[in-house]
Amino acid sequence: MVWSVLLLGVLVGQAWAAHYVSADDCDWRTGPASPEVALRCRLQALRTGPDSTNFSLIQPDHTTSLTVLCSALFTESHLGNATFSSLRSLRALHLEQCKISEVPERAFAGLTELRNLTVRTYNGDWGALSLALAPRALEGLSLLQRLDLGHNNMVALPPTGLCSLRQLRSLNLTHNALETVAGLGCLGALSELDMSHNRLRQLDDGVLAALGSLRSLRLRHNRLDRLAPAALAGLAQLQLLDLSHNQLSGGLPPGLLGGTDLRELYLQNNTLSLLSPRTFSGLEQLVILNLSRNHLSSDGITHDTFADLIRLVILDLSRNQLRQVNGSTFQSQYSLQILHLEHNLIENVDDNAFSSLYNLHTLMLSDNRLSHLSVFTLNGLYVLINLALDHNRLENIHLDGFRNCSSLQDLQLSSNSLSNIPDALQYLHYLISLDLSDNRIASVSNATLSGMPNLHILRLAGNRIGNMTKGTFQSLHSLRRLDLSNNQIASLEHGIFDDASALNVILLNDNLLEDINGLFMNLAHLRLLNVSCNSIAWFDYALVPRQLKHLDIHQNYIEALGNYYELEDKMHLKILDASSNHIREINAGSFPNQIEMINLSNNRISIIHPFTFMIKHNLTKVNLTQNRLQNLDINAFRLKPTKSALPEFWIAENIYFCDCSMEWLQRINSLDGQYPQVMDLAKVVCQMPFGRRRPRLLLTEANSSDFLCKYKSHCFALCHCCEFDACDCEMVCPENCTCYSDQTWNSNIVDCSFTAHSTIPARIPMDVTELYLDGNDMTHLSSHSFIGRKNLKALYLNNSNIQSLHNRTFNGLVGLQVLHLDHNKITVLLGHEFENLTSLRELHLSHNRLSSLSNRTFAALRSLEVLRLDNNYLLEFPVWQLRANAVLRHVQLGHNPWSCGCAFLSRFQAWARGSPLRDAASVRCGRRGPFLLEFDASSCGGANGTGWAEAPAAGAQEPHQLPPGLVPLLIAAPSALVLVLLGAVLAACYRRQLKLWLHSRCGLRLFDRASESPERLFDAFVAYCPKDEPFVSQVLAAELETCSGGGKRRPLRLCLRHRDLAVPGCVAEAAVVEAVQCSHRTVVVVSEQFLRSEWCRFELKAAQASSVRRLIAVLLDDAGQDQWDVEARQCLRSALILRWGERRFWQKLRYALPDPQKGPPQRGGPPEPVARASAVKLV
Repeated sequence: MVWSVLLLGVLVGQAWAAHYVSADDCDWRTGPASPEVALRCRLQALRTGPDSTNFSLIQPDHTTSLTVLCSALFTESHLGNATFSSLRSLRALHLEQCKISEVPERAFAGLTELRNLTVRTYNGDWGALSLALAPRALEGLSLLQRLDLGHNNMVALPPTGLCSLRQLRSLNLTHNALETVAGLGCLGALSELDMSHNRLRQLDDGVLAALGSLRSLRLRHNRLDRLAPAALAGLAQLQLLDLSHNQLSGGLPPGLLGGTDLRELYLQNNTLSLLSPRTFSGLEQLVILNLSRNHLSSDGITHDTFADLIRLVILDLSRNQLRQVNGSTFQSQYSLQILHLEHNLIENVDDNAFSSLYNLHTLMLSDNRLSHLSVFTLNGLYVLINLALDHNRLENIHLDGFRNCSSLQDLQLSSNSLSNIPDALQYLHYLISLDLSDNRIASVSNATLSGMPNLHILRLAGNRIGNMTKGTFQSLHSLRRLDLSNNQIASLEHGIFDDASALNVILLNDNLLEDINGLFMNLAHLRLLNVSCNSIAWFDYALVPRQLKHLDIHQNYIEALGNYYELEDKMHLKILDASSNHIREINAGSFPNQIEMINLSNNRISIIHPFTFMIKHNLTKVNLTQNRLQNLDINAFRLKPTKSALPEFWIAENIYFCDCSMEWLQRINSLDGQYPQVMDLAKVVCQMPFGRRRPRLLLTEANSSDFLCKYKSHCFALCHCCEFDACDCEMVCPENCTCYSDQTWNSNIVDCSFTAHSTIPARIPMDVTELYLDGNDMTHLSSHSFIGRKNLKALYLNNSNIQSLHNRTFNGLVGLQVLHLDHNKITVLLGHEFENLTSLRELHLSHNRLSSLSNRTFAALRSLEVLRLDNNYLLEFPVWQLRANAVLRHVQLGHNPWSCGCAFLSRFQAWARGSPLRDAASVRCGRRGPFLLEFDASSCGGANGTGWAEAPAAGAQEPHQLPPGLVPLLIAAPSALVLVLLGAVLAACYRRQLKLWLHSRCGLRLFDRASESPERLFDAFVAYCPKDEPFVSQVLAAELETCSGGGKRRPLRLCLRHRDLAVPGCVAEAAVVEAVQCSHRTVVVVSEQFLRSEWCRFELKAAQASSVRRLIAVLLDDAGQDQWDVEARQCLRSALILRWGERRFWQKLRYALPDPQKGPPQRGGPPEPVARASAVKLV
């Protein structure tokens, strides 16, 4: 029945909630079985007046809780009278962060059901702004039980402003600026008062007497420095008093606490130095007393100080100035369970000082000055569980020092001066945790660790322990955690930990270990192993148990993560720290497949094999920083596709060599789900292959054209002329130059800088995009020097001793954007030099010897943006004509001896006012004359003035000037002569290549004697070994006996030794001799088998004797001529030698053979009747 009623209530509540409507800036919730609504609204501020905040729109019947959260920014709010009067069912109202300076009278009128009111303005965050309560501001809230006025920066309470709150139980006034407790005298029902974080300085007698029901009084973090003896008079029900973090000094007034019923008293962080016998008199019910962080001394505490505190459970005297614990100090505290005496100056504890504390289970004596424990120091502590004696000066402990506290489970003895493990520990059969770290212990044996069968945790870090032998942990069968870090252990005997087979954690870091073989393999329960900061040089996963979860081997000398037995599928390792080692490479077997976190920073890793992390499905973090990574294969970080979160990689602080194979790394975070997220990609630094641009730069700042690779030659897949010279689609790097390209060949850089070239290097690739020829010695640039390089974007010819540019030097560079001709010796530009450079954006002509520029020199450069003419010898140049270059934005003309004529200066100044001139401060008249922009037109004395120094008349002709018509002729004649001589020299130098090309293309023979007599039966006789028959018949004869070149080349008539002279041995000699004599040429196919055969040697001799100057040797083997015997060398010394597979082999062979006889071309091999007839005739 009850469940049916509850279910009905829930259904009714849900049905009603479906009709509840709130404002857009509000959200609401209801209880599980109640229609009551808790509404939460976010507003900029509370307003009054015409645009006041209208709370009447909220449905009043079921709204029982309202929270108004104003903006955190400073926007002043205002409360009006009866602002919330429409919300008649409201029980809880919270106003947070609304910057209200005053709560007016009747502000909460109408809220007759209100039980809980919170007003937190946080005015203190905005300077001196504070909240003031009107005297009748809270009138009408007769049912209010909890009032929170904290964080308002209030300076005072209205004298009777709270008197109407008859039912008030809890009042929070924290974080204000109150200096007195005035205004609280009429709250007789108040049980909790919190005035922490105010400015109270004193409490006078009877100031709180009217608060008879008060149970909790919190006054911490004030400025209290004086308490009247009767300050707490009338507070008979007071159970909690917090006076901590004040300025109380000396001692408390006698009888201050006597009339109370205190259970908890907090006095920490004051400056109390004296506790009189009457300070805690009558506090028999006190349970918690905190006196820490004061100035209490042993003399300030007598045997009667705590005499009445018979029910005290927790006593904190830490961080005082106690020097001794007297035997009578705690004689009445038989109920005490926790005693804090740490961080004092205690040097001595009297015998039986704690004998009355037979309920004490925690004793903290750390950070004192104890040097020894006697047999009676801890006498009577039969139920003591936790004892802290760390950070003392203990040198010895009596053999029976722990006999009377044998129930100890946690013993802290770290940071003392113990030279060995105390024998007193043998009585602690229930001990679970023992900390002996940071002492002077030099040896550990089974005898010293006996008697502790339940020990789970043993800490021996920071001692002087050396080598250890098997059996040391024989009696510690329950040991789970062992800390031997920061000792002097150089070696451990094999199987030393086998006796403690339950070990989960072993810490051996910061020792001198060189080998860990045979130490941990049998520890099936081991989960964490730390052997970092040792001298281990070799590691294999077979050395650790398969169940290990966390392995730390950082800062050793390990060169490889060994996995000889291929255990990656069997290991359960999750976390691996192998940083600061000497690891050089990693692969898929370097990590178990279940690995999650890997730290390999600060190693020497230069190689990451492809698919190293491919099947590490649980991987979350990998740190590869501070290594020697230069190149990474695109599959090095490859992962299996996954929908879960991608692992995070850190790879910065490596000097990556970002050539064309590394461009993928820049896009790794935007690739598909098969690659990790590189968290420090913005910090990855690249060393670029071509350092002329930027030697090093951030990976994210690099352009795709910066990822380059060197090349010597490259032939595109669609290029079919790479076997020939002058092949435009073949990329061949010029001699003594370095060439780079990206993967797409959109960037093709040729660097011939400072290579002592006196002319433009031959065979510059046609697709070059940047050409660096600076730092050479090229006095003249001839015409068409760069013809066909239509993709060239930047050309550097600076600092190359160039004196003149010929007509059409830059012809064909339609895409050129940057041209550097600075730091040369150019004297004149005639106007035709840059005619076709319509895409040129930057032209650098500074630091030359230019004294004359044609008016049309820059006329065709419609895309020009940067022009540098500074540091030349220019006198007059109509710079105002540069207005025709519409996009020009940077011009430098400084350090030229400009003319001082008035006409030039006037026009120059008019142009310079709105021009892109960037070095106006360096533009002078003459070398040291006035600045041109400082020219004053009035100094010319009129329109025909001469200015500072008159320039030569425009129409005056200099002496010895040649007639204009004669200049082109004088230039053309020597140029033609030079071209003829150059052509002759090139023809002589390349005559062999030229005659081969003409013969293969046109059938012409140059530089050769007259053609052969056609009166021969065969064009060639081919001698060879029978084992070379496949090559001769299927390759050599197949090519020469068929038409080629699209039918332009006729087939040759060949006589093959073993195809056409199939005769018996008795007549073979005569047949071979006759075949050689009937052929224009004799072709000998020389191989190792040929030279070993006697018959073949006979044929070679016959061919050499009968075919002088007509013998051709085709070498099949790689063996050089130096391996031939004397007889073979004698026979072949006058032969033309060709090597099978060499460049242009077929062209050279056809050129060496006679041209076929005229007649209709024949296809296929020699006609069968001809071959057969020839054979018969020869026989």
